[in-house]
Amino acid sequence: MKSIRLPEFCSGFAAAVMLASLSFSSASAGIIFTDGFGDGDRDNNGLDTGAVVTDPLDIGIPWLLTDGTSAVNFRAIDDSAGIGTGNALQLNNTGANNRPSVGHFSPITMADGDQLILRFDARLVSTSANADRAIRWGLYHDTSGDDGTVDHGSTSSLSVDDTGYNVRVDAGADVSNGTSMDVTRDDSATGTSIIQATTTGLGIASANAADQLKDALKHHFELSLTRSGTSMLISLQEDGNAAISGTDASPVGFVFDEIALGVRSSAAMDMRFDNIQLEYNTLVPEPGTFGLFALGAGGLLIWRRRQAAETLPL
Repeated sequence: MKSIRLPEFCSGFAAAVMLASLSFSSASAGIIFTDGFGDGDRDNNGLDTGAVVTDPLDIGIPWLLTDGTSAVNFRAIDDSAGIGTGNALQLNNTGANNRPSVGHFSPITMADGDQLILRFDARLVSTSANADRAIRWGLYHDTSGDDGTVDHGSTSSLSVDDTGYNVRVDAGADVSNGTSMDVTRDDSATGTSIIQATTTGLGIASANAADQLKDALKHHFELSLTRSGTSMLISLQEDGNAAISGTDASPVGFVFDEIALGVRSSAAMDMRFDNIQLEYNTLVPEPGTFGLFALGAGGLLIWRRRQAAETLPL
């Protein structure tokens, strides 16, 4: 019997392993929801006043007012002449007041390597003054699960414990500092309102004036969160501008179940949001993953048996 030497076996085995490893894992992408407000209903509880249904199947998720002061227009509205895709969500703090809102989705617990992407179109129709990072939005977790399914009153405090990542964008051509857009961690679980809180800086900031919302045109935003062990990798991009990114080494957690949209009391702002989409990507082992280990175990077993056979007396 011809002897199969270990180096020869290992060479062939390595080639097989390399082929199997090409399918070691792949990203499984899933769209959690898309909301273009075609149903003319921002809270999924009836047609908004003055709204028109453009797509009855475009239901999306309910969007609710949370803790903040009153004097606000919050509704689905025709914005075909603005963003250009029919209805959009209007958030207009007419009294230059704090007015955050949230849209809830089923909780997502991110495993290591998972990625959550929030993307949407937005435009600033008007602002009464240039305001430093007064437009706020982000991905959050309703820590106590008490936000409910109806609008909160202006004196409510149900959302004070919500935590997550808060994007802040200049309203108008603000020149009070060199930052036009940034991402912070909203990690205060008590005593502050969602996306209006004092947050923890992460060093993820843009000094690019093109990232300011200073015209009435449509702009596209994309926020990406990727879990890496016990850290969170964060990336934010507006339009085709250079993305800003960084790592949060101390995340509050890895569970998310709401999107927050808001405006600060720095000015009276009339915002539009549309084509909101949430995507969740997970790393899923392919059959080749398990085949790789089986191949290795089986190959070594065969080699050992042949070696044993060669040592038997004739």
